[in-house]
Formats: sequence, structure tokens, C-alpha cells
Amino acid sequence: MGSEMNEQADRSGSDAEVATFVNLYTTNSRRIRAFLFTLLGDRDSVDEVMQNVSTVLWKKFDELEDPSGFLKWAYVIARFEVLAYRRRLARDRFVLDEDLITTLAEEYAGDNQSLDIEERIRYLSDCLTRLDGKERHLLIAAYASGTPIKQVAEKNSLPVNRLYKLLGRLRRRLKECVELKLLPS
Repeated sequence: MGSEMNEQADRSGSDAEVATFVNLYTTNSRRIRAFLFTLLGDRDSVDEVMQNVSTVLWKKFDELEDPSGFLKWAYVIARFEVLAYRRRLARDRFVLDEDLITTLAEEYAGDNQSLDIEERIRYLSDCLTRLDGKERHLLIAAYASGTPIKQVAEKNSLPVNRLYKLLGRLRRRLKECVELKLLPS
């Protein structure tokens, strides 16, 4: 407990540093939360991970060289916190695998649009319903079941490389579908 007190004292920060952090954090916390929701999918998990992210952001704030890069830096920290959280929940069969979390994180972080995440999820759900049953089944089996890709391929009588290519095409179709819905009317 004594070391925790010393760590807190070490990170008390100057008034200017605290003000800068609070400004950057409050300006970007909604985007960070939306990013977490993209990776985790439920509010309880987002709340838990958001607390961890907030703590890590403050503890490592002195490592941030350029405040203009705060959001991208926060996304990286958030992604690592999601992976740590996921490892703690590894027994749950509906946890997204690390590759999908990484892919979603990179795509989200690269997207400069700040549209409401719930709108995106609604569009994605609608686009998923447009896929045929076998395509939806493959996506769920590959990304939501925790089953290794090799087993998914074997179960569906597909070579692993072909399954990867098929999943890539399905992700692109979903992305294009959502992007079309995001275009201004």
C-alpha cells in the first residue's frame, strides 16, 4: 500500500499538466468509449475497461510527446486494455478473438469520422441481415465463437486460405454496406 501512495504522489502532476490532461481526456472520452464499444459490444464491459483506460492514460500521460496525438495514443492504450480484459474473460465462448479486436481497432482508429457508434452498429446489424445464412454463420463462427480458424475451415469443408479470403470479402462487403448508409442523403 505504501508503494501505491508513492506512485500516486509521483503522478500528482503540476496544475498545468492536470489541466491539460483533463481537457484532452474530457474532449476525447466519448470517442474512446465509442471505440471500446466497437471492440467489446456491451456497456458493462466498456465501463469496466474505460476505468482501466482512464487510469493508464493518467499514469502514462508524461510519456505523451505531442498532445495533438492524444486520441491515437489513447486508442492504442484502450486496445491493450481490451486485450487484457479479454484474456481475463477467455473462458467465455463469445469473446472476440485478438485478431478481430486488432483489426477493428485499426480500422476504427484510422476512421476520422466521429459518427455516433450506435448508428454504425444499427447499420452494421442491418447489413448483416442482408448476408445469406451461411455467410452470417461463417462470420459468427470465425469471430464470435472463439473457435480457431482452422477448425472453422474444417467444419465447413473449406481450405483455411479460402476461408480467410471469404472472410475478407465478407468484411469488405459489410464495410461498403455501412459506408453507403453513412453517405449524406
